[in-house]
Amino acid sequence: MSISEGLQGKWLPVVTSIILLLTFWGLVRYALPKFLLNPPQDCQDNPYKQLHLLNSNGIFNIFAMLRRGAVRRSLILTSNHPNKFTNKSQKKIEAKGMLDYLSAEQRELKKTRKLYGFFHPYCNAGGGGEKVLWKAVETTLNYDENNLVIIYTGDNDVDGETILKNVNKTFDYQLDTGRIVFIFLNYRWLVDDKTWSHFTLLGQAIGSMILTAEAVLKCPPDIWCDTMGYPFGYPVVHILIRIPVLAYTHYPIISTDMLKKLKSQAPSMKNKIKYYYWKLFMFWYKLVGRYVTISMTNSTWTFNHVNKIWSHFTSPLQSKIVYPPCSSEKLATQEDIPRKNQAVILAQFRPEKRHKLIIESYANFLKEKDETALPPKLIFIGSTRSQLDKDYVATLEKYCFEDLKIPQSLIEFLTDCPYDEIKKILNESTFGINSMWNEHFGIAVVEYLASGLIPLVHASAGPLLDIVVPWDIVANKQMEQGDSTFKTGFFFTDNSDPDYSPTKKYPTLAELFNRVCSLTTEEKFAISERGKCCALTKFSDMAFDEAWDGVLDTLTENTSLDNNKKDR
Repeated sequence: MSISEGLQGKWLPVVTSIILLLTFWGLVRYALPKFLLNPPQDCQDNPYKQLHLLNSNGIFNIFAMLRRGAVRRSLILTSNHPNKFTNKSQKKIEAKGMLDYLSAEQRELKKTRKLYGFFHPYCNAGGGGEKVLWKAVETTLNYDENNLVIIYTGDNDVDGETILKNVNKTFDYQLDTGRIVFIFLNYRWLVDDKTWSHFTLLGQAIGSMILTAEAVLKCPPDIWCDTMGYPFGYPVVHILIRIPVLAYTHYPIISTDMLKKLKSQAPSMKNKIKYYYWKLFMFWYKLVGRYVTISMTNSTWTFNHVNKIWSHFTSPLQSKIVYPPCSSEKLATQEDIPRKNQAVILAQFRPEKRHKLIIESYANFLKEKDETALPPKLIFIGSTRSQLDKDYVATLEKYCFEDLKIPQSLIEFLTDCPYDEIKKILNESTFGINSMWNEHFGIAVVEYLASGLIPLVHASAGPLLDIVVPWDIVANKQMEQGDSTFKTGFFFTDNSDPDYSPTKKYPTLAELFNRVCSLTTEEKFAISERGKCCALTKFSDMAFDEAWDGVLDTLTENTSLDNNKKDR
């Protein structure tokens, strides 16, 4: 049989199908972004037509529904009042006052406007992740007056104005509200862990893809900024609109540590299934890294893990450590406030914070301490989010005072304290304790340093690698290695650590209590000053501004970063 006869026979349908599929994929790849980013040709220069399309009832018109996001984007980019084009209101947007458009000359200048889309479905939560979001928003707006910001959120119980008031109240950030547009999402429940009682990782991953698609279709940006950690949405962004992706990772969704820990557990069918499920999930997690333009992480520990996972797809230029804004300059005080012999434990009341370890270690210290050692009072401060947390605090109190018979004068529990009271306690205390194992960063430890406390922290992750580091106070820089003259705090380990090794490099917390009780006033002051200097230099809001500006510089100066990825 000749080749031509073969092609006309059984292979012809296969070859034809492949050609058709490649043609279809080519059309999707290059036509879809243009379709979703640009309004229809007949209304590109007519804002009134665009507004009519935005207000139209497109429930039964798929074409109109898909173009509505492009129309909203166009109106935002060319309006003097971008913030008015939120999708919160169910009422039709009136033309009067809304279409205060730029002159032809101004429009030419405004072609340099860029829409930064910050994907943060829980933007009103008021935690550390939200602090990163809003500081990044502030810095992005200050970087260039032509930058505009979209916030993609699922906080449908409030409006944008209320969210921005909460930001100002919680973080004291001054934002140009006129350049911030809120796009409210309807499918946030798909990324809520309560939705997925089984296969939570997989469910949330698929849910984040759907939520990302909703965000893009409602208003596509020029740059996608994920500040909450939903990496499985990156391929969706790439396929739909092919724009740069900035990823800020607080901690990896799954890590090699998790796999090793699971593998070391007693063999069982359940553990085997779980292990291979996680392995497959890790493989998927690796693949999404190819769609990241610039990867940012909040600490060395997170950087090492994420870089190991995504190393095949990101170059050193694209991977950066950007420490979160800790407002250390607002905590530091120059006043010479007398310090009390007390240690603060600033942590949410949750079991993973290992409050019980601190209490047990303290009880052992009280039994075995030197006669001359004066025990510091322990003050546990934290928030209680639910009745479960309150019950946990009650359990800790019972464990302290009834089971271990620790005198009530030596331990105090304070729940849901006002920030001013916390700040006052920090400024008059001597030590700060953090016992969590492998905490990816540890903002409470930064607050200890900035407030002049001497940190006693677990020797792992963020506190070990980034925060309680040797510091040269004269040169105002971090030392690679250091003796006691550069010390900013102390470390401990415990035999309950998942990766505990009997090597006696670090003492236990009970032993450490005994050691720090022998410090002289001069030694305490020197350690405190070095720690304060470190916190102000590495973890201030200004330091975050500079780092984020550097990321935007990289994005601006290396436009080929994303173009290279488009060819993959």
